[in-house]
Amino acid sequence: MSEAKPDTPNYPEQFAGIRSRIEDRLAEIAPAVTGSAPRLKQSIRYSLLDGGKRLRPLITVLTAEALGGKAADAVDAACAIEMVHTASLMIDDLPSMDNASQRRGKPANHIAHGEDIAILGGITLISDAFGLIGRDPHLPADVKVDLVDALSTAIGTEGLCAGQERDLREINDRADAEALAQLQYQKTGALFVLCVEAGARIAGLERDSLAPLRAFGTHAGLAFQILDDLLDAVGESSVTGKDTGADLGKQTYAAIMSLDEAEAKADQELTDALAALEPAGINQEPFAAFLNLVLQAYQGQVDPGHARQAGAVV
Repeated sequence: MSEAKPDTPNYPEQFAGIRSRIEDRLAEIAPAVTGSAPRLKQSIRYSLLDGGKRLRPLITVLTAEALGGKAADAVDAACAIEMVHTASLMIDDLPSMDNASQRRGKPANHIAHGEDIAILGGITLISDAFGLIGRDPHLPADVKVDLVDALSTAIGTEGLCAGQERDLREINDRADAEALAQLQYQKTGALFVLCVEAGARIAGLERDSLAPLRAFGTHAGLAFQILDDLLDAVGESSVTGKDTGADLGKQTYAAIMSLDEAEAKADQELTDALAALEPAGINQEPFAAFLNLVLQAYQGQVDPGHARQAGAVV
């Protein structure tokens, strides 16, 4: 293998730097366990500061940098998205929802802190996410308004909440690929789209130039969800850090097609994500590196006997 050129970006190092900034900022944002509501604050810290892949804030900052913006300008928006994602996990894990017992290698929030506190923690995180964007000193007012509007859409009746409702009530026991694609967009893709849209707006891209990036986020989000479905089907909870087999009886890509076909579908979505950027003339390298990170995260958690070991995106 030939040596990399001196000017070739070291994406693993760049990703590690972005994640470090995100972790530091989340630690600053998380409420100190002093004063009123200590149980609520402990619950928030328990879920917000326990790691995770941080893929959503990573692609937010990465997009801003790739389009000529500054990482510092995107960090708070990226953290706000991660706060909403964390809240969605706390709520999804509840007994009335997915009834999960563990998340990220430890007891789910409602088990550690109680259902009542977990619900209040999720509400608080979503509320604080909007506040964080509204107070961001790095962003002009029009960008803040756009991000607040986009975040609201990603959460509500066209986003996370709609996807969760459909997952619970509509899609079970029927193999409807079109309905499943819409559900997966709402549950996962909407936040991925928000991430790249936020990064692009922070970098100065106008609203009418966002279509290729939105398409990238849609395909990347679907690929991630398919791989997550596969982990539920063939992964081990000791490796994935969350319950597996939780999707039994639900229609997922791992259920409506063979495992090989589902992996092939994920591969195609990763390829389509990168192709979506071509019309905009955007440098694809950082986005390809991110997609490879998503793929490698899956391959690192699944038994090689169950996976085709798909190749890199580029």
